[in-house]
Amino acid sequence: MEIVSKHKLICYSKKYFLFSAGTRLYLADAKADSQCDISFEKLRPLGDLPIGSAKRFLGKFRLFARGLRLEPRCGIFVDDSTALVSYHGAIYRVDCDSCSIDSEHEFRPGMNNPLNFVKISGQKEFTDGIYYGEYFLNHGGERVRIFRRKPNGQWHTVYTFAPGQVYHIHGIIPDAASACVYILTGDKDAESGIFVTYDDFKTVTPIVTGRQAFRACVALPVEGGMLYTTDTPLEENYLYHLDFNTKEITPVMVIDGPSIYGRTISDYEFVFSTSVEPDSRIEGLKYEFTYKLGPGVKNKNSHLYYCLWDGNTAHCKEIFAATKDILPMGAGQFGTMMFPEGDVYDGLYVTCQALRKYDNKTIKFSLD
Repeated sequence: MEIVSKHKLICYSKKYFLFSAGTRLYLADAKADSQCDISFEKLRPLGDLPIGSAKRFLGKFRLFARGLRLEPRCGIFVDDSTALVSYHGAIYRVDCDSCSIDSEHEFRPGMNNPLNFVKISGQKEFTDGIYYGEYFLNHGGERVRIFRRKPNGQWHTVYTFAPGQVYHIHGIIPDAASACVYILTGDKDAESGIFVTYDDFKTVTPIVTGRQAFRACVALPVEGGMLYTTDTPLEENYLYHLDFNTKEITPVMVIDGPSIYGRTISDYEFVFSTSVEPDSRIEGLKYEFTYKLGPGVKNKNSHLYYCLWDGNTAHCKEIFAATKDILPMGAGQFGTMMFPEGDVYDGLYVTCQALRKYDNKTIKFSLD
């Protein structure tokens, strides 16, 4: 493991690596031989997100950037030169060749960012594009939508969950081998589930719903089923195997906390992290500033796991852990590790949030 940058890696392509520090974006070039040179000294400024001066100024200070969520959350490259970046209620299109940044799409009121963007490409029965699911504090039980980006940069709704059906969307998981896409939702028991669509989101049907054991953000489709991690601060969390035929879940291993972030590395391996977060039964300002861990959070470390599926069994191991820093988990952000979007070709890149010694830094792991 090595720290490769003091800035946050948002996403990367075979041509560029896109970083952020507050509202300023930075670039590094990927080498033509697929080996990356992204040392801190070689990052070059691309420009600032086109936002108000107050947000830009406050975003320069890490304490305000964390407390007010004034930093890019996630991103994805549409092609090798054009990236999409989510920041505080909107999506920005970034042309890395010309160093231009333009606002492209605003989220619904009350939504800051999706948990991630997903690219579907070349999959039978599905339209190519970038997708996201709405992720917001849905206390009013409003409808929840899935959006797809058109080639001209316009975004449109491809599916809508009825009011009260789900709280928000945690993940969209393409499965080319089974010609389908899975949708992961939360948060309460009735709102938590794993759904599937086979027809370009025309119809979406539940596979399993109604328990915290089905509250997931991260999954790896496997033949006849799925490996997934649970995301609940209220109960012990597991890596599960779900059998699609029987609808039964089998615990593979206990994990040390809720799992919000992860990514596939190949068709048979994936990584995921756990989060250090407060007890969600605490409400209001007390939640923002409490140091009480949720019952499903075993300790103050964020753990990084690697998992290999051999066709019958999942072989998993912890490869890294880092401790939550001194700021409270609500106002100061959960302690966790996130996974920038990009093809895995010279190692695993991870960005850290609210972790001692690693906050907002990018680290790299060898997969050998």
